[in-house]
Amino acid sequence: MTDAVESGAQAGVLEAALRWHAATVNADCDWDAFTLWLEADPAHQRAYAQVAELEARLAQQRPVLQQQLREAPAPGSRRWWGGAAAAAVLLATLFFGWQRLPLNASVAQDYVAGGEALAMALDAGVKVTLAPGSRIRVSGHHQEKMDLTGTAYFDVPHDPGRTLAIVAGGYVVHDIGTRFEISSAAGELKLAVAEGEAAVDLPGAEQQVRVAAGQQLLVSGAPLRAEYASIAGDDVAGWRAGRLVFHNEPLTLVAAQVSLHAGRAVTVDEAIAQRRFSGVLTVGDGSQLAARLGEIMGLAVQVRGNAVHLAAADSRR
Repeated sequence: MTDAVESGAQAGVLEAALRWHAATVNADCDWDAFTLWLEADPAHQRAYAQVAELEARLAQQRPVLQQQLREAPAPGSRRWWGGAAAAAVLLATLFFGWQRLPLNASVAQDYVAGGEALAMALDAGVKVTLAPGSRIRVSGHHQEKMDLTGTAYFDVPHDPGRTLAIVAGGYVVHDIGTRFEISSAAGELKLAVAEGEAAVDLPGAEQQVRVAAGQQLLVSGAPLRAEYASIAGDDVAGWRAGRLVFHNEPLTLVAAQVSLHAGRAVTVDEAIAQRRFSGVLTVGDGSQLAARLGEIMGLAVQVRGNAVHLAAADSRR
């Protein structure tokens, strides 16, 4: 009985995904209702992704189907039935192969945070909060593979049987149950752990570098350098509470995090790229973050269109 109920529920989700996929091609689509439906349950997002995948597969095979129909003889003849049967087999293979996919099949899903943080619930109780301006691609049969651009906070229930692998800035962070933050930019990485323990694969290292609760790992520089710092649990992903907390971080990595909350690019002159910054910036609406950083560090803040460039105070460029 339980299996039947679960099967019926999955079928209902798939039917809803089909209806929404058809609705989104119309100009009068209720986008607010569609968004609410997507965000109501991770199963909705996976089902919709599968419907989109099926449509893409059908689109790829459409020329073959059309060619078979064009070459088919008059309806009713034996050859016509043979051509029609071949087209039907192709359609059935695509459709029923898709129907047999479980809702947690390995379909990559992209999540993008706009001007505000985006919280999401994934398989097995995993929760991810994207900082504004960040994005993540989630894949794997159990959503255990992720590719992060920007900054995110992870809340992962402990499960020795599953290891998340998160690619960020060219590095891979592994975790089996932790609360932590990842920020990356231009080959630099910050991993701050509030609870549990995480590990990072570093080029040339024989073993994974481990980061325990209350620690922050910074990876930067050329040659590459890994540095630890102590961090309070409340300071991990402090942007969730409206503040950016930095502990002796390279200015390039600081600027990348400021950019996300400022809503515009913040770049750093190469001459000062490796200067370090420690302190707390209040996010507010983000518009004053770059100016405040420049003021604290005694830098020239140069507005260039919709971007901000930080340079040494005596710079005239």
